[in-house]
Amino acid sequence: MTDQDKIQLVLKASLQKSGTGNVMEALNWDATRFDQGFALANEMQNLDLVKLLYSNFNKNLIVVELTLIGVSQAKEQSS
Repeated sequence: MTDQDKIQLVLKASLQKSGTGNVMEALNWDATRFDQGFALANEMQNLDLVKLLYSNFNKNLIVVELTLIGVSQAKEQSS
């Protein structure tokens, strides 16, 4: 699975949850992949698709909120 595929999964999952979602949950990753999840969230933020709101390794949370660009791209991919 490419990074672009992972990004699309996170965008779709976040859109279904009113625009806010957990990267780790969307990708079904456990804490062993936390660094990869954080890197992906950071890449998504650099692309202006999301705003990184919160991360906590012990709870396996990397919470992001979709930007307008992210919402638009998620809706584009859903149709």
